[in-house]
Amino acid sequence: MTTALYPPTVTPASRALPLLPFLGRFVRNPLRAIPQSVYEEPVVTYGKKRTLVAWVTDPALVENILVRNAELFLKTRLDRRVLRPIIGEGLLTAQGESWRWQRKIASPPFRHSELLTYVPAMVEAANICARDWRARGASPLTTDVEADMTDATFNVVTKTILAGISKADGDTIKRAGRAYLDPISWEVAAALLQYPENYWHPGKGRMKRSAVELRAIVRRLVAQRRQERPEGADLVARMLDAKDPDTGEPMSDEMIADNLATFLFAGHETTAKALTWALYILARAPEWQERLRDEIAAVTGGNAVSADTVNKLPTVSRVLKEVMRLYPPAPVMTRVNAAEVEMAGNVLPSPTLIVMPIFIIHRHRVLWDDPNRFDPDRFLPEREARYPRTQFMPFGFGQRICIGSSFATLEATAILATLLQKARFEWDGKVAPEPVSRVTLRPKGGMPLIVRSL
Repeated sequence: MTTALYPPTVTPASRALPLLPFLGRFVRNPLRAIPQSVYEEPVVTYGKKRTLVAWVTDPALVENILVRNAELFLKTRLDRRVLRPIIGEGLLTAQGESWRWQRKIASPPFRHSELLTYVPAMVEAANICARDWRARGASPLTTDVEADMTDATFNVVTKTILAGISKADGDTIKRAGRAYLDPISWEVAAALLQYPENYWHPGKGRMKRSAVELRAIVRRLVAQRRQERPEGADLVARMLDAKDPDTGEPMSDEMIADNLATFLFAGHETTAKALTWALYILARAPEWQERLRDEIAAVTGGNAVSADTVNKLPTVSRVLKEVMRLYPPAPVMTRVNAAEVEMAGNVLPSPTLIVMPIFIIHRHRVLWDDPNRFDPDRFLPEREARYPRTQFMPFGFGQRICIGSSFATLEATAILATLLQKARFEWDGKVAPEPVSRVTLRPKGGMPLIVRSL
């Protein structure tokens, strides 16, 4: 019998805090500012004279917001304000017909048959990572697997759906993206207080410089691709050929740059964070690590993971799902109501910021048995079938579910399985990083693990 694993979580506020203490916690880690009651109730509101924020965790209410009455619950100005400087009017921030058209153009590279052709690139990215660990000499080696997984998943994006990014540009894009996200809670707090967009806060200058740097690169890449016009079926090539269904006009270079920035900025982040937390948990639960290694060996026969074997790893799949339950790559979704609504006895005036904290939905005391415990058997088929579909949603839900969710799941499976063929991961018994919400869910201070090459 194995010891139950309770990996690190966030200590919530014991009660709803006054505004200034709330914001103090929020800028350090937005998850810290959420009161304990949100882990226990279906709806919790914040605001004395008027409801300003409503945290909604009940799966039926979440489905109503995202699907059944989606036209009443709109994407927020907060999302656009925080992300538009770096990704413009791409898929994450576009609205209405513009969003629908862009989604249609971007969908083909994410079809299942197309995704399977990417498996060799995913495996090779993991092999490059393992070779780098060996090349660094020492075994065991202590390394920051968060940085390593970011490199690996960025490598995959630039070899598949966004081909042709140079290493130098890739390094700049990763650095600029990180610099933009580091102080982003200050920008969110300023938006919540309805301060003007030019309001100064710590990190504001760094965010502006990072956005300018990243967008200069993507504009240059779009201009280069348009001039060269090489044949190909990657996302940029499809956008270069796209025509507006109503006007027949081609997609503008600026809109292509917006989507290129979106996928380069965010397209690899979710998988990188899922893999980071997976390796940490497996280092803490070596018996599960060995179970996965045994399954991978039995399915692949010791050969490389392939398009034929990557979907035949049910235990790997269960572990990844449980990791993403505990550490959802995108920990929060927001909407704003266009009209007054009632939820669980709470009247929400329009507009109220409606927060669906996926991190908390995945750990809600009413929804999950012993919710902070790592237990991949929650996702045995017969148990998973009983969950409402908005009880587990690591990539969001509804019509605006992450377009790359299937890509990310396949990528995480292929990379994790390949890494487990190449190395054993161990915990130093000391570092237990706090999960911090910075658009994605990152480990505070990185994720140092001990790696032993096999």
